[in-house]
Amino acid sequence: MAPARAGFCPLLLFLLLALWMAEDPVSAKPRNMTSARWFETQHMQPRPQRCNAAMQNIDKYSNRCKGLNTLLRESFSGVAATCQTPSITCKRGRKNCHRSQKPVSLTMCNLTSGRYPDCRYKEKQLNAPYIVACDPPQKGDSRKFKLVPVHLDDVLYVSSQPHAWAAP
Repeated sequence: MAPARAGFCPLLLFLLLALWMAEDPVSAKPRNMTSARWFETQHMQPRPQRCNAAMQNIDKYSNRCKGLNTLLRESFSGVAATCQTPSITCKRGRKNCHRSQKPVSLTMCNLTSGRYPDCRYKEKQLNAPYIVACDPPQKGDSRKFKLVPVHLDDVLYVSSQPHAWAAP
């Protein structure tokens, strides 16, 4: 019985490590950024840019092509204002989400081909409300806001055609 248990431990450790690595390393926050700054880097795009160009700035942090990303054409202040709306439950059960009061212009970038650094994206322009998770500012964040956006939880849109990918 001892040999079977000895073989079981390394397998269990391997499985736990694999699960930990599968926690979406492509969108993992860089160590030198606050959660709000990483949100801003990944999802804020006040000035329009094509997905292939915009995603280069995001993909460089992980040295991988991110499969799907949503870019909001909104200022950080505008999204931070959404954090002041009433709290709602997020997709994963946390209670720190907030819905935008109006639709905003946004771009959804979906990876179609390529390997880093030559990632190729298809884009879809939408006007839709969004849901963000918000937390108190961390050290290094502006103290201008009581809550700051840290995660794009959902994009609420209705399409007359089936869409090829889900948001965000």
